[in-house]
Amino acid sequence: TLGGGNYGASDPDLVMLSGFNINDKAVLEFDFIPTGDSLKFNFVFASDEYLEFVNSFNDVFGFFLSGPDIPAGPYSNDAINIALVPGTSTPVAINNVNSTVNSAYYINNGTGSNAPYNSSSSYVQYDGFTVVMTARHAVTCGLTYHIKIAIGDALDTALDSAVLLQAGSFTSKIGRA
Repeated sequence: TLGGGNYGASDPDLVMLSGFNINDKAVLEFDFIPTGDSLKFNFVFASDEYLEFVNSFNDVFGFFLSGPDIPAGPYSNDAINIALVPGTSTPVAINNVNSTVNSAYYINNGTGSNAPYNSSSSYVQYDGFTVVMTARHAVTCGLTYHIKIAIGDALDTALDSAVLLQAGSFTSKIGRA
């Protein structure tokens, strides 16, 4: 939907990641103690900003991980971003996953007014989204880590975006990430 929103509800890590002012932030953060040597969970990034705003300003999200043995990163609490295009150090974003860049990870979902997307309630109304991806990182069993999952609108408060987390996929197992 267009318009409305919470101007000024920003987040410094999302600003750093996007390079733009952020509005409408949503943040979930918590500490956890892994029972194995790797952390992983599955997610999908979806947005109404596809494809109109590719190579422009984009909504942004990140999974900011910090704790023992995590290399010091540029984000709050010396965190690193583990929301990455598979096999790269590139953050998942509209500019980095779309119909021409890393297109194997992109799904076109139409505009909401064209078939087949307007003919069934089983379609979510985001113009595009990623395939299911896995965020992962090595951790040390029994030590305390912190993760911050954050998303926000870049520059405006229009055109929704979402990060969908797969239920039950946040795991820590033996066998490196």
